[in-house]
Amino acid sequence: MNNENLAPLQNGERAADNLGHKIAAQGISYDLKIESFLFDYEEVTSCYKNGEWVSFREWLQREEQKRKWTKDGHETSKKYLEGLFRTWGITEEFLICDINFLIRDIKKQIKEDPDLEELWIEMSDWLEEKKANGARAIILDGQNRLKYALTPFRYDNLAISLFYGGEQKVNVKYGSLNAVAKEQINRHKFRVAVVVGGDVTKVVDKIIAINEGEPWGEHEKRDIRWTTVSFKISRISREPLIQKLHKTDLKSIWTGNYSLEKKGETLFIAEFLHFIRHGNKGKDDSLSQMYFAKEETIVKQLKTVDALLKMVSRNFPVEEITKNFTKEIYRDLLIFLSMLTNRNDVQSAGLLTYNFKLSQIKNPKLLMKRIIKSVKKKLADRTQIQPFRKNGESLSKKEVEELTKAGKGSEIKWSNTNAIKGTFLAHHSGSEKNDLHQRQFLFVKDLNEIIDECLKDNTLVTTDARSISKRDRLEAEMKYTGDIFDGREPENQETVRFKELDHFKSVHNGGTSDVNNLNYISKTNNRRKSSN
Repeated sequence: MNNENLAPLQNGERAADNLGHKIAAQGISYDLKIESFLFDYEEVTSCYKNGEWVSFREWLQREEQKRKWTKDGHETSKKYLEGLFRTWGITEEFLICDINFLIRDIKKQIKEDPDLEELWIEMSDWLEEKKANGARAIILDGQNRLKYALTPFRYDNLAISLFYGGEQKVNVKYGSLNAVAKEQINRHKFRVAVVVGGDVTKVVDKIIAINEGEPWGEHEKRDIRWTTVSFKISRISREPLIQKLHKTDLKSIWTGNYSLEKKGETLFIAEFLHFIRHGNKGKDDSLSQMYFAKEETIVKQLKTVDALLKMVSRNFPVEEITKNFTKEIYRDLLIFLSMLTNRNDVQSAGLLTYNFKLSQIKNPKLLMKRIIKSVKKKLADRTQIQPFRKNGESLSKKEVEELTKAGKGSEIKWSNTNAIKGTFLAHHSGSEKNDLHQRQFLFVKDLNEIIDECLKDNTLVTTDARSISKRDRLEAEMKYTGDIFDGREPENQETVRFKELDHFKSVHNGGTSDVNNLNYISKTNNRRKSSN
């Protein structure tokens, strides 16, 4: 297939512009333009291997089903290939989207949603980077077949069973095929549907329709939407250290609706963003609405979530990830850190003795360790539980003491399901708005104690080393007697004009904004000092 046959990938703009002209005045109004082409096996595997068709795991598609395709020695991949190559004719369809179409749509969105311009530009830059590296299209459906079956068979020596040459053969590799069989496989045809115009948001409906045989969770549907929120949450989840924390260190906490196969980690991030915005983790309807938010505050709140998760992932105390560490304890940690650092969005932050900037957290790992240990201690407190005999009879405090004293403690049943109403433990088993509110309220005393402890050992500081007051700037100017890093300055031109205020001992190395640590130096010397 030559380049002329791939015109839609180069001429998507014209195709989109012509879409309106193809709508019948009295008939159906079209909102998506898709053109179909025939590619052979050699072409589709080359496009994928060469990076012309690219697959983005977390955005515009479902989660990769790596486990399904690679378990039991790639059994699913092998059966798929065996069935495919034994079938004559066109049997498969791939859905791809012209990358120019997506970039062009972003430019339109910037005009329509100027408050989200920063996020749209981030999306555009990301796509432009992929395009500059040779990408022409994004694979929206069929990426698992390409990644785990079709391409590995041709390039990675994936072996299958195949009947050819008059007999059934095992461990057949692409390179070992005879000329006739190889030509048959190379010319096997695939129908490729290319999205070239119309309403980008309708692409998601197409993906869901193609995969209607596999149940879709509500979060999976919203997570692949063409929105700035979907894109940014996906980008946050794909930050290397955040991804390592969530998919390696904390892998065991993602179960049920939060399973990694269902994009559970992005659901959790979305719920945290919803908490920042509304004080609760949200439900399907409100979470879906949030994904289409267009007000300027969403940009700032996404930055807040991004910055906090980066700090957490860089400094997480992995020694606290025991069998007792749960998703809800992780949620507690993020909520309590938000109380400490985000007074603008988190109402309960006003109940604390101090609030801090992230830059005022000098030992994030120790701070998080203290918060986690305090949460675990609170959850382990049996006074929050109504005890029962194992036969089902409730026990008073005095009866518990008597049984314990008599050596019959094993007859007492302690269960979190019997948590006393209104306690931290009771609200920890739920995650409705009131539960999250009560978790914060009931942890205020503990968090204030942690703040006091952290202030004593400088884990937290109440001054921002990077923040310099106007008075300190003036005092630094008054003590100026020349650039300490430059002896060439004329004595009669000792002025701070065109100079920059510098920390003699860098903030990174523990320096403060005390006037004794501040000096005006030239821009050149400041850059040279920073590079060292």
